[in-house]
Amino acid sequence: MHPANKFATAVVCGEKTENHEDYHYEQVVKPFLGAQSGRPADYTAALNYFSELNQKGVLLKESEPAVYIYKQTQSDGSEFEGLILGISSEDYEQGLICRHENTLTEKQELMVQHISALRVVGEPVLLADPIEDFIIDWMEMHDRKEAMLNFTDQAGNRHQVWAVTDVEAIAELRRSFELTSRLYIADGHHRIAAGSLFLERMREKQDWPSEKCIIMACVLPESRLMIKPFHRLLNGTDTEDWLDMIHNASSDFYVDMLPGPALPEKKGDIVALTPAGWYRLRLKPGHMNPNPAENLDVFRLEKYVFQRYFHIKDSKTDPRLTFVRGDKPLEELEFLRNNGSLDGAFILYPNTMREIKEVADASETMPPKSTWIEPKIPGGMLIQQF
Repeated sequence: MHPANKFATAVVCGEKTENHEDYHYEQVVKPFLGAQSGRPADYTAALNYFSELNQKGVLLKESEPAVYIYKQTQSDGSEFEGLILGISSEDYEQGLICRHENTLTEKQELMVQHISALRVVGEPVLLADPIEDFIIDWMEMHDRKEAMLNFTDQAGNRHQVWAVTDVEAIAELRRSFELTSRLYIADGHHRIAAGSLFLERMREKQDWPSEKCIIMACVLPESRLMIKPFHRLLNGTDTEDWLDMIHNASSDFYVDMLPGPALPEKKGDIVALTPAGWYRLRLKPGHMNPNPAENLDVFRLEKYVFQRYFHIKDSKTDPRLTFVRGDKPLEELEFLRNNGSLDGAFILYPNTMREIKEVADASETMPPKSTWIEPKIPGGMLIQQF
């Protein structure tokens, strides 16, 4: 399913229609987002809202199977193109769709409850395909004169979707994916885990066949993903801990004071905004590890800095530590430190797709908030019904 194009910004972005009507898809996921998640009355209200969108013609149901070409053009001119299609939940269960993050059981179960109650998912999982030539050629092969969806969100990002319904073209695409040994989760670890668990229960309880057990995904050639880091922000710390780091981190890093804000220049560089100014910590040789996850800069930051100087044992739960996406201007962080809203911050060099795959292939996981991967696919643009 998808919104009628004239309602796309209302459904996806929450804009009011000309008649001041509210058709925001967020109302369908409200039971999961809200503090009272799981109440039967909330699920009933969300289901009624979804039914109303169908009855009013706000949402349209596909008349035939399709694979969708999706293009996102961001306000800065960055472009992303990929395919939105169904993937087998059994492939995920068998490890052919590889993960690099752990999931929280409580959050996963809430998602399963939501899917079970509403039987819809409105946001695809984002996957990276390492064998990318065929996808690129396949997308370029198909006529894209008229987009099924074509709208711009509040951030100025343009979203376009084309449906490909040709049976032979879809069969050709399926044969190509059968030759692909692995896909890699870029974004949506909880969504794919919850979807897989829901479908596993449906196979057991209602004997659903394998061809019905699919999960909506957006597959991009891995070279067309944009990987950014997360900044680590610290509050509630002692100035002495920062000075201890500056004076003693030389056991593992070359420590240099910087004249002002600067991004890390390469892997192994960590830039620190401290109460005493900006510093660069450049990792010294001799720290390579046979485990891929332990060679990540974010892991080294936790092991050689957070644990030693700030006594942070678990970055998932320590209340002094927060995360912001890695494209936040460094000058804003400096302003927050200067006005007392922030003690300091750590800026990392982004992980690479190669590192993500090495961690996933080794069945290891990255520390929390290791990567911010774009594009982000908006909810409610395409909707899978079970």
